[in-house]
Amino acid sequence: MSAASNFLESSLLEHFRGTQLPMPSGFYVALHTADPTDAALPNEVGVVAWPAYVRQTVGTPLSSAWTASADEAGGGKQITNANTLNFPANNGAATVQVTHFSIWDAPTGGNMWAHAPLTAPKNIDPTDIFSAIPGALRLISR
Repeated sequence: MSAASNFLESSLLEHFRGTQLPMPSGFYVALHTADPTDAALPNEVGVVAWPAYVRQTVGTPLSSAWTASADEAGGGKQITNANTLNFPANNGAATVQVTHFSIWDAPTGGNMWAHAPLTAPKNIDPTDIFSAIPGALRLISR
C-alpha cells in the first residue's frame, strides 16, 4: 500500500490553517533498495552502486502523467503512471535490487510526497535498464 510522506501530511494539515500547499513544477520518480518510510529514509539507489542513476520525471502536464483516480480492488482509490519511465542503464559493477519507488518534487534533494512498494523486487544487473511501463507504478489510498 502507498503512503503519504511526513512532508505531505504536514503540508496538508497546514493547508487547513491557510498555508497553501506548494505545487511543484514537476514530480520525479526515485527508486529505493528498501522502504523509504514516511520519513524519507536515505535508501534511494545511490550513484556509488549505479553511477548513471538519476530520478526520472513523470512527465508534463501532470494531468497526463498519471491515470485518473479509480477504485482499488481492496477499497480506496489508486492512480498509476500513464507514461513509460526509463532509467539509465546500471553502469555499476554489481546488481542493485530495487524494492520501492517514491515521488519527489525535485530531480535531486527536494521533498518526498509519497512512496510505495513495487509489485515485486527487481534486480537491475550491470547494463540492465529499469523501465516502468504504464500502470507499473501504483499509488493507493485507503
